[in-house]
Amino acid sequence: MRQPKILIVGAGVVGGTAALFAAVALPGAEIVIVDIERVRADAQALDLAHATAFWGHDRVRAGEFADARGADIVVITAGVGVKPGQTRLDLVQTNARIACSVVDQVAPLAPDAIYVIATNPCDPLTAVVRARLGCEPGRVISTGTSLDTARLRALLSQRLGVVPSAIHAYVLGEHGESALIHWSGATVAGMPLDTYLQRAGKELGPQSRALLLRSVHEAARQIKEGKDATQYGIASAIGRICQAIVHNSHLILSVGVVQPEVEGVPDVCVSLPMVIDATGAHLVAYPELDAVEREALRQSASVVKEVAVGMTAFGAFPN
Repeated sequence: MRQPKILIVGAGVVGGTAALFAAVALPGAEIVIVDIERVRADAQALDLAHATAFWGHDRVRAGEFADARGADIVVITAGVGVKPGQTRLDLVQTNARIACSVVDQVAPLAPDAIYVIATNPCDPLTAVVRARLGCEPGRVISTGTSLDTARLRALLSQRLGVVPSAIHAYVLGEHGESALIHWSGATVAGMPLDTYLQRAGKELGPQSRALLLRSVHEAARQIKEGKDATQYGIASAIGRICQAIVHNSHLILSVGVVQPEVEGVPDVCVSLPMVIDATGAHLVAYPELDAVEREALRQSASVVKEVAVGMTAFGAFPN
């Protein structure tokens, strides 16, 4: 790939932090930040110019949608956030309108771009953007449960006393309340989780596992109660996805694209372990699940599908 160009739509805390992570991960990339309030994009770009000077990167700037021309990656972080008492799914209609507006302005200028959707609810919005573009599914990627998976591994690292990189355990399904942990496929230090627990003399019973899932679900609320917004985790996920696309690295992350079928639910976007390369995200091997996990994934896919069906009209939503 030539010098990559990344367009980040949304100059809030997530978009600005994502630009920083992308700049550090991809020193040669041109990063353009666009926001409905140009003054905010200008301020983020100026602040980032000072930050990236320490890392030898000088190609972050604010711009307009006209600057999307030739973009290789389009990251959508723009949208309204979850307020107290709401779920991510409550944001559907407003953020679908925003996503469709972005696509309509960017697609003619960057017809081959890969889209990374971080705006919530990211899974139904991925389906909306894909329908709007009419492209192959792998070119529109939901950040999905990549962040949930990072949260899970951080929690397991503390519980087991090993670094997160030694743990391979994924959160699957919706980036939301219906997500599940793929316990049957979890490994630590190359061993099945249960084998590791037995040999290390550690315990992780059903109650502990349920508590871990609740902790993953409640992490965003806990962070927002303390500092009003989550930013570093999701921005790091965005940066890692962009890096994998640019470097064609075949990285595996738990992200979402629209699948023809998941546990009997057709045309739905939920997160599964995907290979990310220069052409987008692809499901190479469907995970082996036990009966309980299969039913939980079916239910999660059904939740996302129900929301997506209600948003079908947005696939051709007029400006």
